[in-house]
Amino acid sequence: MISAAKISDAPPAEWRQSLIHSTYYLTGVRMAERMGVVVDKSFNPAARMMPLLEALPLMDAMQVQTEPMLGWQLGSLIPAAAHGAVGYATVSSANVGQAMQTIARYIPVRNRLFDYRFSADSSEAVLSLIPTIPLRGYQEFCEIATAVSLFKMVQDVVDSSVLQQIRFEATWSASSPVPANMNMLYDREVSALFVPAGVANMPLITADPRLYESACRSLEEELALIDGSMAARIRKLMPDENQHWPSLSECARRMCISERTLARKLALEGYSFQTLLDESKCELACWLLSYSPHSISVIAERLGYDDDRNFSRSFRRWRNTTPREYRQQRAQ
Repeated sequence: MISAAKISDAPPAEWRQSLIHSTYYLTGVRMAERMGVVVDKSFNPAARMMPLLEALPLMDAMQVQTEPMLGWQLGSLIPAAAHGAVGYATVSSANVGQAMQTIARYIPVRNRLFDYRFSADSSEAVLSLIPTIPLRGYQEFCEIATAVSLFKMVQDVVDSSVLQQIRFEATWSASSPVPANMNMLYDREVSALFVPAGVANMPLITADPRLYESACRSLEEELALIDGSMAARIRKLMPDENQHWPSLSECARRMCISERTLARKLALEGYSFQTLLDESKCELACWLLSYSPHSISVIAERLGYDDDRNFSRSFRRWRNTTPREYRQQRAQ
């Protein structure tokens, strides 16, 4: 038998982190269905931050690695409501520059695939997007989708008469042009939105100091919750650096807290330890069945199962199909 520890083609560990909000994923599902793409109906995420690994089957079904311009369609379809309180804070900002700064500060509560950096001087305000994790062949699609969704947020607060004064510099090539109502430049080192100081200082007709303060207060709490999330810390241990699936007691010991305290903290975040364990094993199982040549027996061992039957029972509970059937479907 091949040892599970010898499987070297597991996904990047960062892909298991909570990085994108499920509302964006569900927008992608609706887009895929309109394209005639068969979508896995057994997976129906609740409103939460989800790992990139969970979105890969959908992106692969849409063939985004060879059709990155689908990112433009997805970004265009993302409704304002999908941004939650970030949208309220943006439109209630005092001026365009503050709206850009607000996006940079708070959009990570919805999308953590990128680091959003805001800077401003006497000539212009800049909002940059820098990947936070290795996105491999999915980067262009993800970057275009994110950039376009940000375009929409900025365009919603900018007078249409000044859009031509704004420019966007993109890392992707001109072979994937984005039809935006602003100056577009391609093949740049970093993707960034540049707004002249005169436009950035323009007051917004939707400015509302009280709404802005209320939205920002809520977003600060949300950021603190995500950054200090016990569920996110536990997810990083599933599996740990030695490819071992830890128990509740082992995780509690690594966190230097009691099992009861760990379970209580997870419950406050809406999780149980078993739910996190099942989600993590399901994500990795789907990856290995889709992208590795290893037998189901080896994959079962990699996931900590003593035999194929136990693994198959668990997988059917997660995905309403068997590992073998899932692999055959993904190969089609």
